[in-house]
Amino acid sequence: MCWVYRDDAELHSAGMAFLAGGLARGERLLCVGDRLAAGLRADPAALGGIAGLVAAGTLRVLTFAEAYEVAGEFSAENQWAFYDAATRRALADGYTGLRVLADVSPLAGDPVLHDELVRWEHVADQFMATGPGMSAMCAYRSDLPESALADVTAVHPLVRSTAATAFRLFFDGKRLVLAGDVDTLGAERLTRALGCSPAHPGTHSLDLAELQFADVAAIRVLAAWARSVTDDGGEVQLWNAPALLRRTWRLLGLDEWARVSFAAAA
Repeated sequence: MCWVYRDDAELHSAGMAFLAGGLARGERLLCVGDRLAAGLRADPAALGGIAGLVAAGTLRVLTFAEAYEVAGEFSAENQWAFYDAATRRALADGYTGLRVLADVSPLAGDPVLHDELVRWEHVADQFMATGPGMSAMCAYRSDLPESALADVTAVHPLVRSTAATAFRLFFDGKRLVLAGDVDTLGAERLTRALGCSPAHPGTHSLDLAELQFADVAAIRVLAAWARSVTDDGGEVQLWNAPALLRRTWRLLGLDEWARVSFAAAA
């Protein structure tokens, strides 16, 4: 889930509700971010007592700098390794999984790290959809640049924000899902999001059942992505494609240029 917050009070309130849900499920909790750490220090009675949870190993709190020191230089690969190991440790210690609350606003606001952050968010979504048992809420300040927020909200299955999110690209199990509206203005963002999608051999499945609208520019983006997958030896299945998209695909002559198979609902 992606939560775009207006102030520290909203961040703390939403974050504690999210972590409380993890406690109820028997999950270990990991809290990352300076604002979150400050909120916990100011509210020691939260979650039934912060000090007791930390002493028991149920809650770990890391500032932004500490998280960097533990996980290493920021990259999708390093983040994957860190959270995979933390999730497996939680399971080995008897917890039902790992629940992560992270305020990653500093990364979204850094133009040098922004693209890698978007890649990590998409990779993380796949990890949560298919991995050993991690859930997460990623928090972002609402005063970040609109383009930065649009990129990160586009790769989360659930988004809470005062600004509208045109489309979302996320994993449902091993299948990618494209939901919402994609037009010429969002085509470049969709190109970047699909480009972040983890490569793998075999069939890439993209479910379009929740796609409400796609113009010619969006369809060309899908075709270009499909061609890049097939050029690398993979296959592409487009599930539940709207009739208008399939018709436009034929009219644009994309059948031969980007070979895909259209499949009906499972």
